[in-house]
Amino acid sequence: MPEPEPPTHDVCALTDLPVAALVVSAAGTVVVANPACAGVFGRDVTGTPLGEVLSDVALRTHKGGDVAAWRTEARSRDGVPFLVDATARLCADGTAVVVLRPVGEALVLEESQRHLHAAFETAPIGMAFFDTEGRYIRANHALSELLGRPVPELLGLRDSDLTHEDDRQADIDAAWRILRGELDTWVVEKRFVRPDGEVVWAIANMTFLRDEERRPLAWLGQFQDITGRKALEAQLRGLAEEDPLTGLANRRRIDAALREALNLSVRHGHGGALVYVDLDGFKAINDRYGHDAGDALLRATALAMRSRCRVTDTVARMGGDEFAVLLPIATPTQARTFQATLQAVLDEVSLPAGDATVRLRATLGTSWFGPDDALTPADVIAAADRAMYAARATTA
Repeated sequence: MPEPEPPTHDVCALTDLPVAALVVSAAGTVVVANPACAGVFGRDVTGTPLGEVLSDVALRTHKGGDVAAWRTEARSRDGVPFLVDATARLCADGTAVVVLRPVGEALVLEESQRHLHAAFETAPIGMAFFDTEGRYIRANHALSELLGRPVPELLGLRDSDLTHEDDRQADIDAAWRILRGELDTWVVEKRFVRPDGEVVWAIANMTFLRDEERRPLAWLGQFQDITGRKALEAQLRGLAEEDPLTGLANRRRIDAALREALNLSVRHGHGGALVYVDLDGFKAINDRYGHDAGDALLRATALAMRSRCRVTDTVARMGGDEFAVLLPIATPTQARTFQATLQAVLDEVSLPAGDATVRLRATLGTSWFGPDDALTPADVIAAADRAMYAARATTA
């Protein structure tokens, strides 16, 4: 059967409406679409099944004359979905008149704000808004977990209050550069200190928000916890700079420490020293008692050397049976006194090997460097090595 024609007066009324309006047959086909529909859907939808126009095809009317209103999803000519508010009236002949109003921009913004709020609160990384002076004005749960403080406690605190003291100046310098327009954002790895004193690491991404006239509004910060990664990096760095047998620094680390000591010597005008240690006859001990005994003797040597060093000193195994101690601040007299003390300590090192006792004999040599020497780490090590060989020659 052909589709029933809608009443003529309804068609005329629809044409004059400033909003999109449809007449839908009892079979669910759009039989009339007013001119406003083309603006909404981007095409003439006359003859189109209602299900291709609205995802929700139920007209939600219960009996003739009833009016239903609901929000549903419509589809444009390209199939792009958009929201509309629909109102439908069911006529006595089974047709329905449907009026459609696209959801307004204000509502879209409202919905967007709601979703943004939900995303902010449930984000897996820490997020916060700060006022222009760096005080927390909003923070999410992930940031609360990272900083070890409930959100209400964070509000009003300054970011600098929670930042590790060694990282504060970098933040301040970057903030001024952003305020001067030299930077748009600031991304840095930094440390925070929790209330219990625990230090946590985070990647901080800070963006300064401005109004249309470029006046300052607030800071937006995003913080990702990288404490675990930093711990792994430190562990790997330690392995790369540590002698695996003795746990002492290796050649790479003492080179870096010596380079820093030389720079500080020039900057502050003080001197330092390097004491070089060689174990005499170590190969014979390995050959006679085995490598296990030799390794045990190396570890005992390392322990003895550590026992006479300051925390600021660097004790290293240079390789094989050679060791070194860097005294970053020392006068020549202090360096000679330390060498004598270390010699006495090493002379006491012994190790049982079966029925025998293996005693250590070590030869030491010291080089001293001052602020005017213009030396490299290799120069200082070579001088200490020569001093050690000279000492061995005198005792041979």
